[in-house]
Parts: sequence; C-alpha cells; structure tokens
Amino acid sequence: MRKLIINEKTKEIRCAVTEQNQLTEIHQTYSFENEIVGNIYIGRVTKVLPGMQAAFVDLGLKHNGYLHRNDLITFQQKGNTSSQTSISQYVREGEQLLVQVVKEGSDQKGPKLTTNIEFSGKLLVYMPYGDYVAVSKKVSNENERNRLLYIAQELCEGNEGLLFRTECYEKSAEEIKSEYINLKKQFQDLQKSTHKKPICVFEARTFVDRIVNELAIQTDDTIISDQIESVKKLKKQFPSSTVLYHDKKESIFSAYKIDQEIDKLLKQIVWLKNGAYIIIERTEAMTIIDVNTGKFSGKLSMRDTVLKTNQLAAIEIAKQIRLRNISGIILIDFIDMKHKEDKSSIVETVKHEMKKDRIQHKVLGFTELNILQITRKKVRRPLEESLTDHCPTCNGTGRIPSLEAVAYKLERELWEHQFMDEEAIWVEATTDVIRLIKGENEEHLKQLEEALKYKVICTTISSIIPTYQIKQIGDLASIRDRIKEI
Repeated sequence: MRKLIINEKTKEIRCAVTEQNQLTEIHQTYSFENEIVGNIYIGRVTKVLPGMQAAFVDLGLKHNGYLHRNDLITFQQKGNTSSQTSISQYVREGEQLLVQVVKEGSDQKGPKLTTNIEFSGKLLVYMPYGDYVAVSKKVSNENERNRLLYIAQELCEGNEGLLFRTECYEKSAEEIKSEYINLKKQFQDLQKSTHKKPICVFEARTFVDRIVNELAIQTDDTIISDQIESVKKLKKQFPSSTVLYHDKKESIFSAYKIDQEIDKLLKQIVWLKNGAYIIIERTEAMTIIDVNTGKFSGKLSMRDTVLKTNQLAAIEIAKQIRLRNISGIILIDFIDMKHKEDKSSIVETVKHEMKKDRIQHKVLGFTELNILQITRKKVRRPLEESLTDHCPTCNGTGRIPSLEAVAYKLERELWEHQFMDEEAIWVEATTDVIRLIKGENEEHLKQLEEALKYKVICTTISSIIPTYQIKQIGDLASIRDRIKEI
C-alpha cells in the first residue's frame, strides 16, 4: 500500500512516497522555475555549432537550452540518419523555435530540448509529430490493447502519434476521444502564439499534478495533504482513492517522520542491518558507491559473509538511488566475489530491486574490474543538489587546505617581497598559522625577517579554517598605529 504525503503550506512544495510505511521517493521544489520538464517555450536560437551537431536556444531562463540535431523534428521527418548531415541545414541563428524541455539543467548546464513536442493527459500522451501508436506495458490484456489500437486508428490524422496510459484501461472511446480533442487543441493554440521575446507558452503541470500523474494513483493508495484546497481537488480527481487532510499543528513531514529520513539521505555513509555499510560519493560525471563489511563478520564461510553483505547492499543501493534521485553513470564497488554464480546473484538482486524504479534505467553488469555499472536517466536534480549548496570554504571538494599548506603559501608570498623598499608587512592570520610561521621561540620568523630584509608583523583573526591575509605593506610606525586603532 502506497501513501503520497504532500507538504504544500510553504513556498517549498514537497512530496514523499511511502510503500509499506517505508520511504521510497522524495520530490521537492523551491520554486516552479526549477520544475520545467514538459514545459514548452518559444525560444530563439543564439548559436549553431555544426561541430557538436547542436544549437543553444535562449528560453528566457538562467541558462540557454541545449538542442541536438537528432532532437529536431525536421531532421527526424527527413528520415536521414547520416551522421554527416549538418545541423546548420535545419536551424539558423536568430530563428524562433517551439521547443519542449525533456531534461532539467543544472548549475553548470542548461536544460535539454526537443522540437518533437508532446502533450500529456490523464489517459493519453498526444504527439503531433509522433507518427506511432503505443500502449502502456501495464495493460497486459491483449483484447484491451487491440481495442485501444483500433481507437487510435480512428483518431490519428497525418503524422500524429498517441501513447495510451495505464489509466486508459476499459475507458470508453468517448472519454478517450474527448481528451484527444483537448490535447490537440492545446497544440493548435500554441501554433498560433507569437512573441518577440523567448517565453514559456505552456506549463506542463503544477508540481503536485506532475507527481500525482507520474505515480498513476491506484484505488488502494492514500493521499495526504496539508492544504484543504488540494484535498478537495484530489478527492474529485481520485474519487475511489483515500484522500485525507492533515490539520494538525505539527508539520506533515514531521508527523510522518519524513524529515528525519531526509536528513539521513544527505550522509555519505548508509549503515546496513548487519553492521556493514555503503559509502555514496557523487561527482559531476558519475556516482560511485562502495560496499564495506564493517562490523559484520558472518557465522559461516568468508564467501557466505561477502555474498550476504553484497545482497543487503544491493537492496539498499537500489532504494538509495530512488530516494536520492541519483542519475547518470552509477558505479558500484561490491566486496570482491570470486564465483560467477555469486556475481550473477547480485546482478539479479539489483535488477529485481530496480524494477520498482519508475525512471528509465539499465543494469549493465560487472566490468573486468568487478565494478557493477548502472545507467539511469536524469529527469530532475538529485536530492542533494536541491537541499545543499557548494561549500564556499572547500569549493565543493569536501576538504579544506591543511594548516601546513596555508603556512607554506604565506611564506612563499612573503618571499615575493624580498628586498622591497618598504619597512614591514602586516599579516593577519589564524593562531595556528602564526604559530607555524614563527616557529619554536620565534626562531623561524627571525631568520625569515633577516633574509627578507623587512619586518613581519602578525595579528590574529578568528576562523574555523587555517587562513591569512596581507593587511598592509608600508613603514613600521604606520602599521603599528593602525594595529593600535583596532
């Protein structure tokens, strides 16, 4: 049984999904600008790069969008798959394009775009240029699939395409046709839009609507919201599901213990039930997960210990990938297994657990270095990016310069002023840096001043990390006067 817990009381909207009272997904946004997948823009091409077979499109956002040649409907309709065909044959700088966002951007990259746009409804996905019909794999009944395909033949015109969602199951032809007409009208209205500047002309859905639609709410699901307006709307939308209003003073995420689970998701180390643990480290290009036995020693053979730990880790890793919304290349360093059947068992466990993931992914198996590879499509930002920012001290590395490195850097900078005309340099630094630069009984500083031929005046500053700054270069008297004024 699933629960969708929606926190809408503040500007930051959050949604949590639990299955059997276990947290499985977290979605949140600080503003609707961050959730632009599915939005359609009238954009202006700012650059065409034939070498990359790509164009950059101004959407009126922080970053320009990225449009590859293969995502141009004009290229797709030509049926020309030659890699030699240049993008410059299809778009030019300054041209206006109707584009749809298919992947969120990041702090460094703009969103990924396509001109092969889609319109999603409750029952259908309407594709003006799709030129194909498909039915959700969850509709397994062959007669029902054939019925839906027949309806599509009656509705589609020209190059139109339709994707039937699971919700279409046993819906009448009239209901399906009504939504088809509505989605088609949305597209026709957009074609008439004219704007001089780049602008969003169609918002796919509100944040909550998008999550609710992706989850495909079932009759045995429960939806809980802390906004009475949303509760009323959701009750009409899902009359056969349980929709509850959270009216208590305690925050809904606190009441359902979601906040404390989110705090755990920001930690690198995740402990397993048997005392083993996994370490999750994200980089710009990939995510690396390391499995360690930790406190677990096992009661049988070494092989048994390793296999049991890896199986527990596989289950937890699949869960963490969903919860943290980790995407791109994922490399998992399981504890080394010498037997092929053990590796196969772990691959099957990962595949089985990853089936619960709605996001497109692929488990590629072990490399020659015994690293398990997974790829997962990026749709939204990872949870870590939404909740944290780069450290201004360590510049995102997670490490700070050592005390010795800072002290040596200061010394090198002092040497750059050797034989200068001025009498002294005033250095402001943390106590530990001054201690190192002075040395025992200040012997090192005395030798340094003698070699440099000027005085080094040190005062302390308060900082949690080793640091320094050159405050003043000048005559000794004026520096001492300034220090007295502080």
